[in-house]
Amino acid sequence: MTRLATLAAVADVLLDDATSPSLLHDTLEQYRDLLLTASGLDLGDDSSLKPFDTGRGIAIGATWAALCIDDELRTQRFIAGLHAAVNEAIAAGSTTPVHVVYAGTGPFATLALPLMTRFPAEQLQFTFLEINAVSLAAVERLIDALGIGAYVRDVVLTDASTYQLPDRTVDILLSETMQFSLVDEMQVPITLNLLRQLPATTVLIPERITLRLGRLAETEGEPLVEDLGELLVIDRHTLRSYVRNTKSSDFPTVTLPLPPAGGLFAIRTGIQIFGGYRLEDYESGLTNPEIIGRFPDEEGTPETVEFTYQMEPCPYLRMLFRQNGAATPSEIGSEQKQEQYTGQHNGPFAE
Repeated sequence: MTRLATLAAVADVLLDDATSPSLLHDTLEQYRDLLLTASGLDLGDDSSLKPFDTGRGIAIGATWAALCIDDELRTQRFIAGLHAAVNEAIAAGSTTPVHVVYAGTGPFATLALPLMTRFPAEQLQFTFLEINAVSLAAVERLIDALGIGAYVRDVVLTDASTYQLPDRTVDILLSETMQFSLVDEMQVPITLNLLRQLPATTVLIPERITLRLGRLAETEGEPLVEDLGELLVIDRHTLRSYVRNTKSSDFPTVTLPLPPAGGLFAIRTGIQIFGGYRLEDYESGLTNPEIIGRFPDEEGTPETVEFTYQMEPCPYLRMLFRQNGAATPSEIGSEQKQEQYTGQHNGPFAE
């Protein structure tokens, strides 16, 4: 079987909503093997393992970006959501190819390649943006090895959070450059920069990312007991209406009350990819709830907690717990997550 035939078979499985978990697992292993072989990426090389600080957030090493393919529902649903968005754009009657800007491709451009077996190049074109030179070189090798250059309008080594698009006729803006709770990595700075350059008709994928406060059960799996309110929404509307003032890049602060009885509290990340394709609690590494506290503690239970999403010096979530007139600060992001990208993984390529 040729590499393109293998890719087409992978696409068949990933785009079938009825695919079983076991078949999905086996197919993604096959897809990963194809990408590793065709790209020539050395997962264990120092240059692939190491992240770097862009000054605005963390760009993970090529190895860790490559291994995101193993987050199975995340991979399948993003590919299926993108496929649905392309189909919708074609059905709208465009006379030019659907143009997708894919910001943060990693070394594999994982979310794009299966679609190249579903549409002719006359209907679908990609622009790839990537900040990591090792990842970009792997993508270029993949394009050559698979013979898919006709689908790729451009491959650009750049910081997508500052990049100015030379061609603003973009139908779909795709970026999956995040961690749960939207901290450290570049999802918000990238989409904020690019979307504001594009027409109002441009589709954003994911369409919406929502952070919510929840109280979890004190049991294995920590299912949700009570939703306590919305902290942050990142979608086309909020990004276009965001105004950076002269003193701060913060998003508006949200204050929520905590139940007096206390409990186990967490920030939940929900992702609406496109249409009916979503990721909810525990379905992906992106949507694992982030525990922020168990109350009452020795001080009791805070009356309220304030949340402020900040983008400088890098994306993180600042919290302020208030109780009896006193305020206790805390945060998610920055140093708390650096260890995920500096060789302290438990994976097979950790140093």
